Amino acid sequence: MHEPSAPIPAPLTIPAPRPTGSGAVDQAVAVWSALAELGLAEAVLSPGSRSAPLVYALAADEVAGRIRAHVRIDERAAAFTALGLGRLDPARPAAVVTTSGTATAHLHAAVMEAHHSRIPLLVLTADRPAELREVGANQTTRQAGMFRSLVRLAVDLPAPTAEAASPVELRTAVSTAARALAAATGEHPGPVHLNLSFRDPLVPRAEESEQPDRTAAPERIVVTRRVPAPAPAPQPVPVDSRTVVVAGDGAGPAAAALADAHGLPLLAEPSSGALMADGLVPRHPALLREVMADPAHPLRPRRAIVLGHPTLSRPVVGALLGAPDVEVVVVDPHPDWPDVARRASLVVPAAIGQEIPGTGQEAAGAGQDAASAGAAPAAPAAPEIDLVQRRAWVEAWRTAADAAAARLPQPWQQRAALAVWEASGPGDLLVLGSSSLVRDLEQHAGPTSAQVIANRGLAGIDGTTAMAGGLALARAAQDGPGERGRTRLLVGDLTALHDLTGLLVGPEEPRPELDVIVVDDGGGRIFSGLEHAAAPPALLRRFFTTPHGADIAAVAAGLGADARSLEADELPATLAEPAQGLRVLVVQESLSEVPRNS
Repeated sequence: MHEPSAPIPAPLTIPAPRPTGSGAVDQAVAVWSALAELGLAEAVLSPGSRSAPLVYALAADEVAGRIRAHVRIDERAAAFTALGLGRLDPARPAAVVTTSGTATAHLHAAVMEAHHSRIPLLVLTADRPAELREVGANQTTRQAGMFRSLVRLAVDLPAPTAEAASPVELRTAVSTAARALAAATGEHPGPVHLNLSFRDPLVPRAEESEQPDRTAAPERIVVTRRVPAPAPAPQPVPVDSRTVVVAGDGAGPAAAALADAHGLPLLAEPSSGALMADGLVPRHPALLREVMADPAHPLRPRRAIVLGHPTLSRPVVGALLGAPDVEVVVVDPHPDWPDVARRASLVVPAAIGQEIPGTGQEAAGAGQDAASAGAAPAAPAAPEIDLVQRRAWVEAWRTAADAAAARLPQPWQQRAALAVWEASGPGDLLVLGSSSLVRDLEQHAGPTSAQVIANRGLAGIDGTTAMAGGLALARAAQDGPGERGRTRLLVGDLTALHDLTGLLVGPEEPRPELDVIVVDDGGGRIFSGLEHAAAPPALLRRFFTTPHGADIAAVAAGLGADARSLEADELPATLAEPAQGLRVLVVQESLSEVPRNS
């Protein structure tokens, strides 16, 4: 028999909610109470009437003070704020709450990003009861299952009895909430959707002493707690002197550990979480384009081991991982592993490198192997690594990458992005928008000790400011005063304009400690670096660059942020100034050269 590896958790129960005169409020109290007991601590709500029971329930004695509530007028901003609040600790996701009707549609972009980035998110949408559906009732649509292809669990919970939820209705709500949280944080994390039907009355009516005994509810309700599955065991992957490690978004320390254990070059994206590796090759994209264009190039790899979700660089995603002479191995524990070129020969849930002989940089002798963190050594038959030669190969990559990057132009937008990068250090969090700027950093930035996060699941610009605000609020809740650095968001002008409501934080709401740095060059520069650069100039400018003519600093100030415009050369000194609250810095090449709408 196996010895237990962890103590058996004690049974978990919550008190049955006291009758409120509204079955909808009773059920909402039970849902929040169960989620709080299981660790949910943050919820973002947008105003609405059908979702009112969930608001009243947050103030009930059983829930009050256990879940921190945030209010956002715009449902899309609410959803991305919740995504940010739950992103730092995947075991403790946040919830987003909306009323019925079109409000639910505004959650879709955040649900998509949560699905593709595997970020836990609880989506709670209020709905009409069955008798009011499909009959033309106000603000009633087909919202049950509307996210079904994207969520880990979708439940359309029936409306409880009008005046008081019955014991079985309460147990069903609690069990469903527990199952949803388990699904969101399980082996394949992501969003879940509970569509909660409520019938009138939607507000608590009388004090408990005035209520008849209609429920005979149990004193305690069992809360199901699912024990997480253990981490997958590392599996051997082939490694030799012509192997490179690719660290896409969210690869984490495992990518750095694998590369460093075997002395391999690491090609890492800015949001990989692997930028402190000894084998890191900064500024690699331009070099890799040259390497993969020449079958005889001395640095050409024969194998790539992929961790995380690579999306940024065409030389990586297309040229390297799509090359017919490069063996691709993917390390990913999920069923939707990344393999855009459909050339992966092996997929493992976790990796332990296994040296293979006869590749020119191994010495005869006893076996030596290493792996990602916590992995055991491989079989002793593997050849010993000549780490001196391996380090020389990594250094050759770095030298060539620096030379290739030095030949590229460096417009002012790149210099602004690098100023933000270099201002971010230990304890800081840097959030990157999906624009040319993140590609500038991949091509030109060096290592960093800051934490770097980006929405690379779908690489959209939706909700970027709101998500960064959620991250800043989560950091403030987790860290004590003086224990954290600054949270910064680096975005282009179109990304900033697309999520202006992410700046709208009401006067009674907790405000994020956040710098939003907007590189304003009058439109979307990214398309001029794609195949659309060959389009006729007038067409490229109007339909792709899309000049906006907006005074972003004035708009941000009107939404309540401390905002100002500055020239690119002023940015390093401005970032070094002490900052508090929500600050927007709009960076331009020259303040007089940006055309404005009249």
